[in-house]
Amino acid sequence: MKKLIVVGSTGVIGKEVVELMKSQYQVIEVNRSSGDYKLDMSDTKAVESMFKEIGGFDAIIATSGYGKWGSIDEHTIQDFHDGLNSKLMGQVNLVMIGRKYANEGATFVVSSGILAQYPVEGGLSLGVINAGLEAFVRGAALEMKSMRVNAVSPSFARETMELMGMDSSTGVPAIEFAKLYKEAIESGKTGEIFRV
Repeated sequence: MKKLIVVGSTGVIGKEVVELMKSQYQVIEVNRSSGDYKLDMSDTKAVESMFKEIGGFDAIIATSGYGKWGSIDEHTIQDFHDGLNSKLMGQVNLVMIGRKYANEGATFVVSSGILAQYPVEGGLSLGVINAGLEAFVRGAALEMKSMRVNAVSPSFARETMELMGMDSSTGVPAIEFAKLYKEAIESGKTGEIFRV
């Protein structure tokens, strides 16, 4: 059975990814404070240590990472740095370091988000992070000859909107995003941004 690492497996989307994939893959769950491995993906030493322990793997899906939600006046420069270190560089770390341990033909799937294309008030730093991740995926795919890298760009999951007390009528059920991560692994494509 192929080995799949899911970073952020307890999140709204991550839980759905695990449920969808566990019958076909040996799923290794990774989170900040629970799972098979605990990881701060912004810590390169911790990322390296995790991959050394896991050894060869066939796919990795990252559905985690922090970015501030708030108006431009509520953002500090440090807020931008925190989000860039967490969601952007954290996922870049998984790809850059993970390549050394991945099996031939492995697939990496990171998470960007709709704010890269469609900015909204409150989503400034997340839009910057998401656009950076998509640029990374397109560029890295040109050079990762024996492996693939893609991104899934979720809009708002209905379940997340409900947790945030927002009107969830325009939200997409998290399972629909989970299906995109599966497609990103199994499609044979690279350098693609998968959207609902």
